[in-house]
Amino acid sequence: MPLSRRSFLRSAGFAGLAAQFPLRALAQDDAPPPAPAPAPITNWDGSPLGRILLNVMTEYVEPSWRARPTGQYYRWNDVVGILGATTGEGLYTSNNTWLQTATGYIYSSWVQPVNHIADNPAVPIGEGGAWGMVTVPITDVRSGPSDDASRRQSLYYSNVNRIIGLEGDYYLIQEIYGYQYWIKAAYVRLIPPEEIAPLSPQVPTELKRIEISVQEQRLWAYEAEQLVFTCRVATGVAEHPTPHGTFHVIDKRHGQRMTGGLGQGAYNLAGIPWICYFNSTWVATHGCYWHNDYGRRHSNGCVNMLPEDAKWVFRWTSPAANYWDFHTGADPVNGSPGTEIKVRY
Repeated sequence: MPLSRRSFLRSAGFAGLAAQFPLRALAQDDAPPPAPAPAPITNWDGSPLGRILLNVMTEYVEPSWRARPTGQYYRWNDVVGILGATTGEGLYTSNNTWLQTATGYIYSSWVQPVNHIADNPAVPIGEGGAWGMVTVPITDVRSGPSDDASRRQSLYYSNVNRIIGLEGDYYLIQEIYGYQYWIKAAYVRLIPPEEIAPLSPQVPTELKRIEISVQEQRLWAYEAEQLVFTCRVATGVAEHPTPHGTFHVIDKRHGQRMTGGLGQGAYNLAGIPWICYFNSTWVATHGCYWHNDYGRRHSNGCVNMLPEDAKWVFRWTSPAANYWDFHTGADPVNGSPGTEIKVRY
């Protein structure tokens, strides 16, 4: 139908407006903004149980410190079933991961990821001994191979110790300095040599390096310029900082007791796993079972890591650890140098 002059002018006016102000109803700029990506779960590995690491830990109805409390855990060694992990309002900016229990939520920085495997077979131990990992959240060790023997101390999930004998259903543990005690064999998984064989042994030592950032609380492993591994860490607090500089691995130990400190800061920790010492004051990368607080400074100078992360570094770095010895030292003069470790701010 022919347009009247008035209709034509009206249509032309709209066309002019459209030219100046294009319709954008379907334009990308007007699309609703994408939903923000969910915050990552940073401090949990999916373990079914958690060992409480505080004298008193409060549980909340929601994953927030502002939520209503539902109860408390009082003993340092309580073990709680973990239904899942989520994110919420964290106490520390480095960690917003909360753990769901049957009755509420607890904050993950003070919960050790654990399992409960209490049916490991008792295996005769050869002359060379073996390394074994504790597979229950907590167990007492004894002065003799009997449930009636006096208690010596407690060991915890992921502890790694040298096993030198079997009597009945108990293994005999011997520490590097000679201290001995007994542990129920069902609570220990023997680690075969092939499980901790060197990683990337074909890559020359001089092409491998570890970088650690105190500011970012992260570790990176490189083969030449290729990143092959990264993880969160917990380096030394201000009073006991991790030294900065370029170092090399000087001594490696599958597991060992560490002691030190004075007064309230004193510690005596058995079975610390996967140790790589890298300076003359015995600072090391190693696994940790007394906190789950990675991503911020926490240690007395060492570089704390999740045990599985520390195990990877232990296997990948040089020198290759001798399974049959308590420790393996680097020997660059005779062709066994230690991997370079750079610690920076």
